[in-house]
Amino acid sequence: LAAEGVRVGAQGDLGAAPRADQYAYKFVIDGFDTAPVVGETVDLYLAFSDGTYVDGDVGTSDAAGFTADLPNLMYLGSASVQTTTAADNLIISGLVNIPFRYVSPVVHNNTADALLGTSDAHKFILTPVPPEVQ
Repeated sequence: LAAEGVRVGAQGDLGAAPRADQYAYKFVIDGFDTAPVVGETVDLYLAFSDGTYVDGDVGTSDAAGFTADLPNLMYLGSASVQTTTAADNLIISGLVNIPFRYVSPVVHNNTADALLGTSDAHKFILTPVPPEVQ
């Protein structure tokens, strides 16, 4: 992903209800093509869909996105550059409520450097957190 680029991931189907609505997420950036600048960020958003309407109208397939779409998406967080070593990973995680069946990750490379292009080890992982019933 180029510097200042936006990428929409393919839409995932979390399944029909009833299902967990809480998900743990892990976002891993597997480095940069060149030495990044400390303090810059790679930002993560989610686009939800009910199967008809997609937040930000970003589509349902893996494609380039636009910064103008980002305010209409759910902001999850930013992975901040911690060192100038291009090979260092950026990793963030958290918990998110996803009430919709369909979801797409949207990544904004808010840095002056391209993300590593020789590996497909960048990851966005969702893990359902089932409700606990006692």
